[in-house]
Amino acid sequence: MRRIVLRAVAAVVAVAVAVAGYLLVHGDFQRWKDDSALDGACDGLLDRTAVRGVLGPGAVEVEPGPSGPGLVGCEVHVQDSGTAEIRVLDTAQIGRSPDSLYTGSPGALAVPVGHGWTGLFGAAPDRFGAQDPFRADEDEKVTTSLVLECTGGSSAKSLSVTVETTLGRSLDDPAVRPRFARIATSTAARASKARHCGARLGKPVGSLDLPVHEDEYEPLDTPDGTCSGIPAARGVTIATETARGGAPHETCALGDADHGTRYVLAADYGPYAQEQLRDYEEEKRYADVPDSDTPAHHRDPDGRISWTTAECAGGRALFTLHPSYGKGERRKRPSGEADLAYERAVLKAFAERSAKGHGCSAPVSP
Repeated sequence: MRRIVLRAVAAVVAVAVAVAGYLLVHGDFQRWKDDSALDGACDGLLDRTAVRGVLGPGAVEVEPGPSGPGLVGCEVHVQDSGTAEIRVLDTAQIGRSPDSLYTGSPGALAVPVGHGWTGLFGAAPDRFGAQDPFRADEDEKVTTSLVLECTGGSSAKSLSVTVETTLGRSLDDPAVRPRFARIATSTAARASKARHCGARLGKPVGSLDLPVHEDEYEPLDTPDGTCSGIPAARGVTIATETARGGAPHETCALGDADHGTRYVLAADYGPYAQEQLRDYEEEKRYADVPDSDTPAHHRDPDGRISWTTAECAGGRALFTLHPSYGKGERRKRPSGEADLAYERAVLKAFAERSAKGHGCSAPVSP
């Protein structure tokens, strides 16, 4: 009887050891498989530790992302945790690659990443008008996009690193926001080294502002960011703006007392300006749009856009003023010379402050 009991105990112990061994081996294999997938993703440009720190410890699935001339992309999915879509672009390939530079999401202005980085941080607000417009859910993506100006022996003049992250966490929590930027900053550091870019990198991102909802108005005499210094006028009394913070793309929206947008001003630097000029020059049907041969232009009563430019270390910067019209509203001509003079004053104030903040020359006068 005793011998039978001992045999039963031995069998149980053997099974337990076998199960533990299987789990150990299986766990090690899964870990090795996940680590290998992360190390090979996006041509080896991802920092595995940073990705794990953001997306969590679950099983990893990597899928190829968009690719093309100068473009590397991949998607990382971590089971029961989050997703990141990463794109690294040689900006010289803009127009030849199936990717474009990130400027923001419909309904919200992207804010500067800051902390020494040239970049934008944005998210799409809840399209159903939730009380918390930036709550993160399964379908929402938060975007961090960085520009690296190359100084080393790379053939690239600059690189763009864009990461769309889904975590299911609310952006309302200031402590959560920097997590959304961590994969982008770590990938930027690895891309700069791997591509011999020699870019000047920023510091760890410890804080980020919320993206600015398009309905966040303030009186025009109070802005201290992208709309600062712009005078008010009859019918133009409010503004929607972001901080400047070295962003490669800046926006200021001016509106009336009924919260209707009247003018949208934009500043673009480096590859952002190059992309905008290329896009405008492809609009062959319009004669009064920015082009490389016309450094500045004030629109006439029938015109569409006013613009000016400035010379910067990273190339020519472009500043534009677009009259804005509500949905279904017909395009109106300025009521007279006073309106055109106001537009010129607005563009001048916007461009001068933006250019100064980026260390550029004074904007050109037409």
